Amino acid sequence: MAISIDYLTSIIFVPRADLVEIQNTPSFVYQLNLEWFYRQVTDLQDDQAGSPFVDAVANTAPVNVGGVLLARVIQVINGFCVEFEDGQYAVNLTGANTNLQDVAIVNQVSIRPNNSAGLQDLGVLLQAAYGGVVCVDVANGQAGVVVPLGTRGYPVNNFADALTIATNNSLRGIQVMSPATLSAGDFANGFIFYGDSPTVTTLTIEANADVHDCSFENMTIQGVMDGDNTFRQCNIGNISYTNGELVECALYGTVTLGGAAQCNLLDCWSGIAGGGALQYPVIDMGGSSNSLAVRNYSGGLGLSNYTGGGAVSVDMGSGRVVVENTVTAGDLLIRGIADVEDNSTGTAVVTDATVNEQIDLMLTVVNAINGVVAFVRKLLGNKAVVASGGATSTIYDDDKTTPILVFDHPDANTRDPQ
Repeated sequence: MAISIDYLTSIIFVPRADLVEIQNTPSFVYQLNLEWFYRQVTDLQDDQAGSPFVDAVANTAPVNVGGVLLARVIQVINGFCVEFEDGQYAVNLTGANTNLQDVAIVNQVSIRPNNSAGLQDLGVLLQAAYGGVVCVDVANGQAGVVVPLGTRGYPVNNFADALTIATNNSLRGIQVMSPATLSAGDFANGFIFYGDSPTVTTLTIEANADVHDCSFENMTIQGVMDGDNTFRQCNIGNISYTNGELVECALYGTVTLGGAAQCNLLDCWSGIAGGGALQYPVIDMGGSSNSLAVRNYSGGLGLSNYTGGGAVSVDMGSGRVVVENTVTAGDLLIRGIADVEDNSTGTAVVTDATVNEQIDLMLTVVNAINGVVAFVRKLLGNKAVVASGGATSTIYDDDKTTPILVFDHPDANTRDPQ
C-alpha cells in the first residue's frame, strides 16, 4: 500500500507502512519526512487521474535570513485533508514547517509537528546528521530511503537504498557496519567505502557491482574489483582485476592484477604467519602488460603468472620474495633487505639487488681471501719433508698426512713448485 488521494472526498491517505519506524517500545513512534510526502503527492497529481484537480500541497522554498537558512514550508491546501492509517502510534513530522496537523482527520494517531520560527533548512541539517556517509547494516538495518534512514542510528539494510540516499544528498561515503556482499549497483566515480574495523566489517565485491575508481578503508575486502581502486588500512583477501594503490594493508590471499595498468603497494605487509612453503600472500601479475611497484614491504611475498609487457620493481623493508615458476618472461628488479628465491623459467630475468645478495657476494670474496691466507700459512708453517736424494719436497696439511704441495728439485740450486 502507498500514499493515495481520494479526489471525491479530498482525502490524502498515508498508510502506516510508508512511515519510518524509529521506536517500538514502550510505544510505536514513526517519522514522516515532509519533503518526501510532498513528492509523493505531487507525483500522484501529475498522473492522468490527478491532473484535472487543483493542487493538494504547496512547497515554499527555504529563505536566507541574516545568514541563517530557514526551513521550507510544506502546506496542505485547497480543502484537502490528511488521514493516517488508524492505530495506536505517533508520527513525528520532520524536514519543514507545516499545517498538516491542522488538516489531519482525527483518529488514534498522535501527530507531532516540529514547527518553529527558527527551524533551519533540512538540507543543512541532513549534512550534519549523515556526517558525510550513508550507513549500511545488512544484519540490523531496515529498507527505505527517507530520513533518518541511512544515519548511524538508523542504518539501511541494503546497498541499493544506500546509493539512492547518497545520490539524493550528494554524499560520497558508504559506512559498512557489518559483514556484507555488494552484488550489484553503480558505485563508480569516487565512492568511498568505510568499515568499522577489519575485524567487524568484511566486504565481498561481486562481478556485477561497479566499483571503478572507488576507495576502501578500514575493512577486510575480497572479490572482484574494477580498476583504479585505493585500499587503505585494510586486510586484503583474494581480490582480482586490481590496479591502483594498496596503502598500509595486510595481505592474506592472492591479489590478481588487471586492466593493463599499474598497481602500487605502499607500506604493506604479509598477514600470513610462518616462513615455510606457500606461507606468503601472492601477487598474480595477470599474465602480461600489468605493472607492479612495491615500496617498503615486510614479510613474505610471492610473484606469479607473469609473461612480461609491464614493469616490476620490489623494494623490501625485510622478508623474502618468492618468484614462482609461472614467471616465464619479463624483467623483475628486487631491492632492499630480503631473501630472494628465484624459481622463474623461460626468458624471465630476475635481478637480485638486495642487501642480502650484496652481503653474500662480499662473503664469497672474503671466504676466498681467507682460503688463500690459510693456504699460505700452511706453506710457511706446516710439516715439510725432503725426499731421499733431495729431488722433491712435500708440504702437508694440518693433519700432517695429506700432501698439499710437492716441490721438485732438478738440481741442488733450484726449488721449482708444481
